[in-house]
Amino acid sequence: MVNEDLNVLTISKYPPYMSGHSFESMQQNKALLERTDRRHHVLTYDACVYDRECNFNDDPDLMEQCEQAAVVHRIGPPERNVKVFDGALIHAFSGKAIALIEHEGINVISTFYLEPHASIANVARDYGRDILGRRVVVAHKAVGSDVLNSIANHYPDGQGQLLLLEYLKGDLQLAVSHYTRDELIRHARHLLPEGAADKLEANTKVLYAPIDNEFFETQDAEGIKEVRGILGIGPSDRVISYFGRVFPEKGIDDLIRAFGIVKEHVPDTVLIIGGQGLDSQRLRQLAQQQGTPQVIFTGGVSDKHKRALMQMSEIGVIPTIPMNTFVETLCISAIEYLAAGTPLITTPVGGVKEAAGEHSMYTEPQNPRELALAIESLLGEDARKAEMACAGQRHARQFNYRKITDQFLEFVDKAFETCCCK
Repeated sequence: MVNEDLNVLTISKYPPYMSGHSFESMQQNKALLERTDRRHHVLTYDACVYDRECNFNDDPDLMEQCEQAAVVHRIGPPERNVKVFDGALIHAFSGKAIALIEHEGINVISTFYLEPHASIANVARDYGRDILGRRVVVAHKAVGSDVLNSIANHYPDGQGQLLLLEYLKGDLQLAVSHYTRDELIRHARHLLPEGAADKLEANTKVLYAPIDNEFFETQDAEGIKEVRGILGIGPSDRVISYFGRVFPEKGIDDLIRAFGIVKEHVPDTVLIIGGQGLDSQRLRQLAQQQGTPQVIFTGGVSDKHKRALMQMSEIGVIPTIPMNTFVETLCISAIEYLAAGTPLITTPVGGVKEAAGEHSMYTEPQNPRELALAIESLLGEDARKAEMACAGQRHARQFNYRKITDQFLEFVDKAFETCCCK
């Protein structure tokens, strides 16, 4: 399919919601704009649906970037119909997707998160085919809690099977990492008949998260100076930082405890916790109770300040831990640290090693003392830090949003060819 014929609708959460897949959607649409010289469409949730205290950032620069990347259609909760089961919001999404196929010529639907977006896309695709006589390719990308919660926690009740069925009903089956793909196959082997599980394994391809590595690679001395001034960090202070969602699975407790040990031996260090989330208040209390000075929480910040924070850090630390309800399936913040040229210490949990690469330093999760030793060791090894920084930037380039979106478009082209050959 030539670019002029391409008309993509993405169904996902989208900023101001803060999570990996919402930024994947934004970066994919930014690349589509560059490749086709026009904006494509995003179907997402109205901001009123999101909890402002959790996973929310409506920074004006971020929101402007999102609106420039795509034509954004936001759906809020309709008035409840007490005569039927819940599902009004899903129906509203499905209806809007159908209208966009009919009136905007949508011929590709790209979903991030299977639950509930896969069934919405499949219904809209079927309407386009059966009622309008149009060919619409549906590409489902499994990410995060799809495999770790929506399927894994729903073996007995049939919902896991239902979600795998919706995944297989798409024209393209994608996974955000090899770890995610392996988990999907494992669940399919438990839940589906052998033939269906074989089909899922044969069809599922890995498509990594797209990021703007070039933005994070671009040095911003003025931005660093500005952030140091805002946070009151002196020019000689040695910055250790975490940036990402402030949630229990990120293991930030371990970092705060580890920093208490590091601070005793390397007194000119500062710890910055960047980002926001439901664990923010508890972690602030933990830092206060520990009594270690110079633990700074930034809350949500703009992309420019995030880049400056990462670039001014001597070491980035993402000590993610496995939980029953969530295991990291990639880790976009890890890739951003590497793109910024910052050596990274993290844990080998889930898909994190695919994001962080072999050159990063790893410690066991939930071991603050080991983490402290790793931080102190790396602080004293300038040559190793420089080597890690160079290797990290090379590694991050494979996640470039243009390259990843080009791979996506190649998959779409093959799906259309397969359809035409039938």
